[in-house]
Amino acid sequence: MLTIFNIKKPSSSVPNVSTAVDDLSQSKGLEKDINDPGLDVSSDVNDLDLGDLASGPRRPILKNFPKKKIGSQNRSFSAGFYKDFEWLEYSINKDSTFCYVCRMFSSESGNAEDTFTKIGLKSHASATNHLVCLSRLNEYKCSKKNGSVLSQLSSQHQQQITKNRNYLTHLIDIALYLAKQGISFRGHDEKYDSNNQGNFKEICKLFSKYDNEFEEMYLKKINLTSWAIQEDLIKLCADQVKGIILNELADVGFFSIMCDEARCFREEQLSICVRYVVGLEVHERFMGFVNVSGGQDASSIVAAINNFFTLQQIDTKTLSIIAQSYDGASVMSGKLNGVQAKIKEIHPCAIYTHCMAHRLNLVVVDFCKNIKSARNVFNVLEAVYVHFSHPSNNLKLSEIQANLGLKKGNILKVCDTRWVCRYKNCEAMLKNYTAIVTFLNSEIDDQADKDVTRAIGILSSIQKCDFIIVITILKEVLCIINVLSNSLQNKSSTLGFSKNVIFGVIKTFESLRSEGEFKKIWEKIKILAEENGICIQTPLTGSKRRRRELNKLHDYVLTTTTSAENASYSSLENEVENYWKISAYFVIMDSVVSNLKYRFSDESLAMANSVDSFCKLDTTNSMKFIDHYKDLLHISKSSLQAEMKVVLNLLKSKKKDFNLNDVKEVIEKQTYPNLYKLFQVALSIPISSATCERSFSSMRRIKNWLRSSMAQDRFTFLSILNIERDITNKVNVDDIVNKFAEKDRKIMLI
Repeated sequence: MLTIFNIKKPSSSVPNVSTAVDDLSQSKGLEKDINDPGLDVSSDVNDLDLGDLASGPRRPILKNFPKKKIGSQNRSFSAGFYKDFEWLEYSINKDSTFCYVCRMFSSESGNAEDTFTKIGLKSHASATNHLVCLSRLNEYKCSKKNGSVLSQLSSQHQQQITKNRNYLTHLIDIALYLAKQGISFRGHDEKYDSNNQGNFKEICKLFSKYDNEFEEMYLKKINLTSWAIQEDLIKLCADQVKGIILNELADVGFFSIMCDEARCFREEQLSICVRYVVGLEVHERFMGFVNVSGGQDASSIVAAINNFFTLQQIDTKTLSIIAQSYDGASVMSGKLNGVQAKIKEIHPCAIYTHCMAHRLNLVVVDFCKNIKSARNVFNVLEAVYVHFSHPSNNLKLSEIQANLGLKKGNILKVCDTRWVCRYKNCEAMLKNYTAIVTFLNSEIDDQADKDVTRAIGILSSIQKCDFIIVITILKEVLCIINVLSNSLQNKSSTLGFSKNVIFGVIKTFESLRSEGEFKKIWEKIKILAEENGICIQTPLTGSKRRRRELNKLHDYVLTTTTSAENASYSSLENEVENYWKISAYFVIMDSVVSNLKYRFSDESLAMANSVDSFCKLDTTNSMKFIDHYKDLLHISKSSLQAEMKVVLNLLKSKKKDFNLNDVKEVIEKQTYPNLYKLFQVALSIPISSATCERSFSSMRRIKNWLRSSMAQDRFTFLSILNIERDITNKVNVDDIVNKFAEKDRKIMLI
C-alpha cells in the first residue's frame, strides 16, 4: 500500500539511499523517460531519497515500478501521476509517495494520510492544510526572488537614498552652472505663484518637465531649494575647489602672492591670488576677495592678507612666501612702509616685482600724453566715441559699414587702465575711416539737429593730414606693444622669459627707427590719403613766411638769388616726407624706446637676468638668484652646481640650442633634487598681477548693482567657482553630497 507522509519540516536524517537506487536500477530497470513531456527528467538521483528546498520534489521515473498485491490485483505506482500533481514525489527506498509541500511546510503533527485508500490524490489537492502549505511554498519562492521582508525594507531604504542623492546631485549641478556663468540665484519674489522665482528655482522647474523622478521630489514640501540650502551647496562646492588648491600648495611648500584693489559698488575689494607650481607646471589661482573698505593703508592691507590666510588655514610658517607682485602704487610698492616691505619683514626671501603689465601700460600712457600729436589723436578718438554712442548714430554707422562690406567695429572709450583699448581704437578707426567720413558728411548735409556742429568738428579733425599720419604710426607702434602686453599677461610666462621678450621689443623699436622702415609706413599713409582725397602737407606749407619763386620768372635765367624755395613737386614731396619722419615718426619711436628702457632698466631686471641665466644653466651669472634662495630651500651649492653641469652637458649632447621646455623634460626630482627645487622657485616668481586684474572682470559681473546686498563670504565663494572654472568643472559631486549629508538633514542621504 502506498501512503503519503505529512512531515512538519525537512528531515536532516533521511538515509543515504544511493546504493538502494543503484540496486533497484539494476534489478528493476531504472531508466529516464526523456520523451515523456511535462515530467521531471533530472539526469541523476541525489544521495537523498526525497527532495529538499533546493532541489524540489524528487520524481524518479522507473521502467518498472515495484508491484504489490492489493486485493486480487497486483498494483504499482504510475509515473503518469506526475503530470497531474506537481507536488507529488516518490521514494524508491520506501516505495511510497509523498506530498512535497505538506512534508516541507506543514505545521501540524499527526499520522500520515492514507491517500489512495481513503481521500485520494485529488481530494488531498483541495485539502485546507495542503493549500496552506502550497501558499507557504509560493511565499518561500517569492522571498527567494525578492528577498525577505527585512531585506525588502532595506532595499526600499537604499532605493530611497539613491533617489534622494540623485535629486541632490541635480541641485548641485544647477548651483555649479549658475556659479560658473556668474548668474544670480535668487529672485525678488520666490513664492510658488510668482512669475519669476529666481534662476535656481526656475531651472528646477525646467528639469521637472523632463524628469519625472526629479519632479516628484521637487513638488514635495521639503525639496531642498531654500536660500539656506543654496548657501550650503555654494559653500561646499567652493570649499572643494579651495581644498584642491590648498593641497597643491601643501605639496610644493612655497608660493608667491599677487594682490590688487578695485572698487565694487561702494566697496574696496582686495583680490588675493597665488602662484605656484605642480611638478614644473605653473599655476596662478584666485583665492578670494577681501573687503578693505575700512582702510587702504599698508598696515590695514597686510593685516587683511594675514587674516585671510589664517581663515583659509594657510600656515605661512610652514608655507613660505617666496615672491610678491603688485602695481606701482606707493602703498603697495613702498620700500620702507609699503605692503611689499611689511611682507618682507615676515618673509625675507619674498622679492617684490612691480607688475610688468602695469609698467608697460605706463609706457603707453606716458608717450601718448607727452607727445602733442599723439594726445590730439586720442582726443579726437574720444570725441568719435562720444558721438557714435548715440543709438541712432551707431545704427547708421553700422548700415554704412555693411554697405561698404566692412566688418563692424566700434571705437572704444579711451581708458588708462584698459591696456588694449588704444591699439583697438587706432585699428578700428583706420578700418572704418571711410564709413565714418561718409556718415559725418551725410549728417552735415542733413542738418538734422544741434549735433551737426560736433560732426563738423570731428570731420574737420579726422580729415587733417596730421591725424591720419600720426594714427597710422601709432597703430604700428601699439601693435608691437600689444604683443608684449599679451606675453606679460600670460599665466605661464616666467621672469626670465619676460625679460627676453622685453629686450626683443626694445630692439625691434630701435631697428624700426630708420628711413627704410618709415618709407614702408609712409606708403600706407599715402594710399589712405589718396583714397579719401586728403592732401598731405606740412603745417608750414602755404605760410606767408615761406617765399616761393614767382611763376612769371620760371622761364628766365636768374643771375641773382630771390630767397625763394624750389617749388618742384618732387622736392616738396621729399620735404613733406622728411618733415613727418622727423617731427612724428622719430619722436614717437624715441619716446617709446626711452620709456621702455626707463621702466625696464637693467637694475630693475637684475633678478630677472639672474633667473634667465639659471634657466639656461649658466652657473656664473645665476648666483644672485641662487644665493637668495639657497638657505630657504636648504640647497647645497656644490651639489647644485654639479647637477647643473650634468644637465647642461646632457642637453648639449642632444642639441646646441635648448629652451626651457627641454630643461623641464630632463630634470627629475629624484636625480636632481637641488636643481628641481630651485627650478620650481624660478617658475613660481610672478611677473605681473594680471590674474588679479582678470578677477575684477568677474567681480563686476557677480556683484553688480542688482546684487549689491550679497554677503562677503557668498561673494568670495561664487567668485572662486566662476574664476577657477577649470577646477570647478572637475568637482566631485558625490563628495559634496556626502559632505552635505554630514549635517542632520530632513531627507535620507546615507
